[in-house]
Amino acid sequence: MKKYFLILFLSIIVPVFPQTDYQLLISGSMENAVMNPVFSPDGNKIAFTKSLYQGIWIYDLKSQTTTQITNEAAAGFAFKWSADSKSILTRVAKYEDMRRYNAVKVFEIETGESKQLSDYRTMMPYLPQWIDGDTKVFLPVKGKDEVYFTGKEKNNNISNNIAAFEKNNTLVIKNFTEESEKTFKPIKDAEYINLSTSPDRTKIVFEAMGGNMFVMNIDGTNFIDLGQGDNPKWSSDNNKITYMITEDDGNDFTGSDIFVINPDGTNKKNLTNSKDLIEMNPSFAPDANSVVFDIVNDGSIYLMNIE
Repeated sequence: MKKYFLILFLSIIVPVFPQTDYQLLISGSMENAVMNPVFSPDGNKIAFTKSLYQGIWIYDLKSQTTTQITNEAAAGFAFKWSADSKSILTRVAKYEDMRRYNAVKVFEIETGESKQLSDYRTMMPYLPQWIDGDTKVFLPVKGKDEVYFTGKEKNNNISNNIAAFEKNNTLVIKNFTEESEKTFKPIKDAEYINLSTSPDRTKIVFEAMGGNMFVMNIDGTNFIDLGQGDNPKWSSDNNKITYMITEDDGNDFTGSDIFVINPDGTNKKNLTNSKDLIEMNPSFAPDANSVVFDIVNDGSIYLMNIE
């Protein structure tokens, strides 16, 4: 079974340093690994987390300084930048009497202040999403879905009123402008994970648990099998998808490479193609000409040009 958490196997991997065409951005170590880097939309900062998705840090590319905005558990899993690059939305966790409680929070980058949008609860299987020009946050739940006001001014440069998510082994596309909801089951009995909506809100890419990676239009048409892949992310121009293909021994990751592919399944490229390195968690720079990712072997974050 694949594991999506970096665990203590890091300590038994012999460090193998990367090729010279990788640019080291954020130094970590096998004992204090940095991971899951994501560029801010303006390209000036990179948010990242550490092992087990503990906390969120912000690396400023201009000043080359790092600031921690939270040390909360699970905060670094699937966090989302606001379109103005000033805030980060995420689902945090805390533990009481061996029980996990989750809540939705927004963190302000400049001030370090946080705003808790939801109560802490034991059942929060879904992830929050920005909607309505980042003035609101949408949270799918088992019962009636929830919407929270963020207090942010509306960003008219984005149109993010379509949310895609998985519920009960069904793909759900909710259009807040039209107040409509459509459901799809493109693969019988599949469990869909790691959904990502294209920036223009016309397509989604996702994985079928234990299977391949797929793309389809938000109306359910043009369903395309992209083959094996994990953790897909769109480029800002909607023209490329970056992802990783991992290998494991049933317990630990034993290998991984970073790939890019067109949404129609053409022009697939292995960007790293290394034998000894475990490159994971890629994300495009805003100009789509480079990707940022982490390497398990040395616990650091790197940038690679893809032109």
